[in-house]
Amino acid sequence: MYLWHCILAVLAGTLIPLQAGLNAAMRAQLHSPYYATLISVVVSTLSLSLLCLIARLPLPTITAVTQAPWWLWTGGIVGVIYLFMSLMLAPKLGAMTLIASIIGGQLLCSLLLDQFGLIGFVVHPINAGRLIGAMLLFAGVVLIQRY
Repeated sequence: MYLWHCILAVLAGTLIPLQAGLNAAMRAQLHSPYYATLISVVVSTLSLSLLCLIARLPLPTITAVTQAPWWLWTGGIVGVIYLFMSLMLAPKLGAMTLIASIIGGQLLCSLLLDQFGLIGFVVHPINAGRLIGAMLLFAGVVLIQRY
């Protein structure tokens, strides 16, 4: 099952440069990064709403929604910032450098989230293997950006 989850994660990862390119093209078409971001978020919202309707998923209770800690609501803001930045940077950096840089940022953040078990992640302390693996991936990011 773990291998299957890893394969699905790789497949999900293939969508990131595709999304960045599509959103950057929308930005060029509309001459506005703000409206391109808005359209992407609206289309995402409509798509997921339709999926929830088709799957007949029950709505969460008002109590569950209102009792969520304030910081859980920031996920949408983080998503919009990521989306906006990727569509702004895609035409300037190209797909490979953009995604390599994003992966570098993801590695750094992931190391910290795992080290301290933040926002619900299970603690996975930084050890030699994780540090060496992250450094090798960072080295790959640097090589991609330079050559």
